[in-house]
Amino acid sequence: MCPTDIFKGKRVRSDNMQVFCSTLTKVFSWLLNSFFFTEQPLLIQFRMFHYGYAVKGTFLLNKKLPPWTVQVRPSMVKVSEDPALSNFSTFNSLEVVTTSNPPRRTKLSRNLVALLSYGGVPDEFFLDILRNTLEESKTVFDNKRAAVRAARNYGDMDEYNALQMIMSGIPLDEPHLKDHLSILLNTEKNDLKAGKLLVTESYYLMGTVDPTGKLKQNEVCVILESGQISGDVLVYRNPGLHFGDIHVLKATYVKALEEYVGNSKYGVFFPQKGPRSLGDEIAGGDFDGDMYFISRNPKLLEHYKPSEPWVSSSPPSKIYTGRKPSELSPEMLEEELFRMFLKARFHSSNVIGAAADSWLRIMDQFLTLGDDRVKETAERKSKMVKTMLKAIDIYYDALDAPKNGAKVDLPLDLKFDSFPHYMERKNKNNFKSTSILGLIYDTVVSQNEEEPPTCEIKKLQCFEDELVPEFYMEKCSRWYLEYKTEMSQAMDENNKKESASEVILKYKHEFYGAAGFEESKKSLEELYLQALALYNIVYDYAIIKNKVRSCGFVWKVAGPVLCKLYLKKAEEKSIPCSVSVLKELWG
Repeated sequence: MCPTDIFKGKRVRSDNMQVFCSTLTKVFSWLLNSFFFTEQPLLIQFRMFHYGYAVKGTFLLNKKLPPWTVQVRPSMVKVSEDPALSNFSTFNSLEVVTTSNPPRRTKLSRNLVALLSYGGVPDEFFLDILRNTLEESKTVFDNKRAAVRAARNYGDMDEYNALQMIMSGIPLDEPHLKDHLSILLNTEKNDLKAGKLLVTESYYLMGTVDPTGKLKQNEVCVILESGQISGDVLVYRNPGLHFGDIHVLKATYVKALEEYVGNSKYGVFFPQKGPRSLGDEIAGGDFDGDMYFISRNPKLLEHYKPSEPWVSSSPPSKIYTGRKPSELSPEMLEEELFRMFLKARFHSSNVIGAAADSWLRIMDQFLTLGDDRVKETAERKSKMVKTMLKAIDIYYDALDAPKNGAKVDLPLDLKFDSFPHYMERKNKNNFKSTSILGLIYDTVVSQNEEEPPTCEIKKLQCFEDELVPEFYMEKCSRWYLEYKTEMSQAMDENNKKESASEVILKYKHEFYGAAGFEESKKSLEELYLQALALYNIVYDYAIIKNKVRSCGFVWKVAGPVLCKLYLKKAEEKSIPCSVSVLKELWG
């Protein structure tokens, strides 16, 4: 749906805003209110084309605006109208990229762990989180509470299928469920090795500018489920590398903000005041949909000591000074675009990744320097900080290079042949790191040495005993044969994951006659018979081949039906429960 009736409106009182109001915004509002959302989101990241303008940024819910109206700041306009093209027809559209949502469980990252450690957070803080997580993961195969938490935490991997199985009362030793829990366990351990530690009282929220102008330079307004919060918070934005990219700010209640956003939730507002935008101080953010790490974890706030924000200490990179696209003929423009494509495709230079790796290597050694020889250590630390700052400048220049056309190269003194062992760099001489990141990695690897429990493939008794008409057995046998052929072909393609997902979607549509269980017009009895037939065919094959992973197909396709049927046969009453409520109950 791409409506074309959009008209430029009058300017509002603020000179740095423009209003657009039309059929497009009416359709947009209808989509939000009637189709996608039960509540109006606080922030919407969007892309919009409007009579030659290309606009990108975030819309803030603003109850002070007239109906069917959106505000656009000049900084959101990426391409302006070209008067020379006034006789050409234009394509008008509005795309919703994402919206502010309830924050999921919040994890640290390897870079964030390093920066927090640099700022004074003790190693034991991270190691305590790690030990508790690993201890709980040991019980995931025999403790429903641990299994529910794992299935919920990684629910996006299987559309919460495993969670639904557990909540339906299916035993944890069911072959597919047990196999999937082992996959989740390995995924979690890989996350932990990379420093992705779950931290409490922390959130990832979309950021924007305070429309009221009330916030002071060191203040933010944070809106969570329960409303605005107060008190000190840590604020950080990935992929920040500078020591000053983590700010300690004061979360402040702003009464006037309620007139704009009402009861909408989940966002962080930054002040308009100050010599420099707070967003820019935090890893060069620009409030065009950036997500910010917000933490009021008392231990982090107790120990972390902030540093001065990043200011580039290197000379500006070489900016592109060639002709603009509008100055080129169509033939020359086509040739230039093709040349740029070939360079990006076959001669790309990953300066961003290389600079980040070099920074982490230096930071790792910095974190392991002791204080036994104070003068020598201080000199080495000072030298390391200068080298890190150089890597940071190059890293941020490389991030901005696609916008300003700058050419950025990594100097020889930032190219290394050896890296910390936890980075798992192939064809490099890895060295043993004793930093907090090395300790985290080694602790997880020691747990990986434990053998996972063996999995016997057997059917659930209540599904095995049920007689299914031959018609459904034949139909599902045909489906399964075709599925195996198509999945085998999908696994040979370059984008295996996407190809495999398309195959599953196809057979879900075959099974339900619709996109999924909720949309299906088939009767429950028909779906039950189809599910039982497919279940027995798939499990018979898995038992013969002794391949537990083969059991997954029937659960991916018919999981909701099998869970409903299991509850029916167990003669237990089911109670609807949202994933967000489970999060509150299980943390």
